[in-house]
Amino acid sequence: MSIMIGVAVIFTISILYSHPDLQAFGGVTLNSADAAKSIQVRVTPVGTNTERTYDSFSRIGFVAGGSNFLLESVPSKDKKSFYNLVKISLEDKNRLSKSNLLDVSIDIFSGDGEIIETLVYKQCSVTEYFVHVIDSKGTILFLKDDGSVEIREVTKFQCISLTLDLGNYDENIELLNKVINITDSGNFEIISESTSDDPYFSRPPSDSIEGELFYNSNTNTLQKYVNGTWIDISGKGGPPTPRK
Repeated sequence: MSIMIGVAVIFTISILYSHPDLQAFGGVTLNSADAAKSIQVRVTPVGTNTERTYDSFSRIGFVAGGSNFLLESVPSKDKKSFYNLVKISLEDKNRLSKSNLLDVSIDIFSGDGEIIETLVYKQCSVTEYFVHVIDSKGTILFLKDDGSVEIREVTKFQCISLTLDLGNYDENIELLNKVINITDSGNFEIISESTSDDPYFSRPPSDSIEGELFYNSNTNTLQKYVNGTWIDISGKGGPPTPRK
C-alpha cells in the first residue's frame, strides 16, 4: 500500500512540473536577439568630462536603498583605472564632505547589440569593496575556463539618484531635421554661381519679393527689399554697423 502511495505521489509531482502552464518563460515575443545579453559600465568623476568605459563587469546586484547597487566581476587588467577611482572614493568614506563622487551609467545591450536602456546613477560613492574566491561546485562561473576556483570582486555604491535613459535617438534626429528645415538659409542668402564672382560672398535673389530680407556677406549688412530696391537696415533696432 505504501509503495503504491509513493508511486502515486511521484507521478503527481511529475505531472505538475511537466505541465506547460507551470513552466516559466519570457513571453512569446522574447528571443535571444531582443533580450538583455550584456552590460557596459561608464564611470565619470563628478566635475570632469573624463569618462571611462568597462565591458568586463559580469553582474549588477541589488543593495538596500533606492539608488544603491553593486557591481560584481572577475578582477582584470582593463579595470585598473576603475580600481584607482574605487581607492580614492573609499578614502572619502569616513569624511563628512565627500569630494570624490562618481557618476555611473550602465548600458544594457540586447542580443543583437542594441541599447535597451541605460541606468544612470548620479553622485555615487563606494561604500564597500572586497575580493573573494568562489568554488566551482554548485555555482555559476563568470569565466568559461574549466577551473576549480574563481576570484571575484564586489563593489558597492551609494548614490544620490537613479534615472533611466531610454535613448529616443530617432526622435531627436527627427526633431533636428525639422529645425534644419526651418532654418534653411537657402531663402536668406544665395551663393553666387558665377565664376567671375567671389564664391565666399553672396548676391540677392533675382526673384525677390516686397519685404524680403537678405544678408549681404560682402558688406556684412542686413538688407530689406522695398519698392524694388535693397535697403540697408543693419542700423535699425540694433547696434550701428561699422563702416570702412
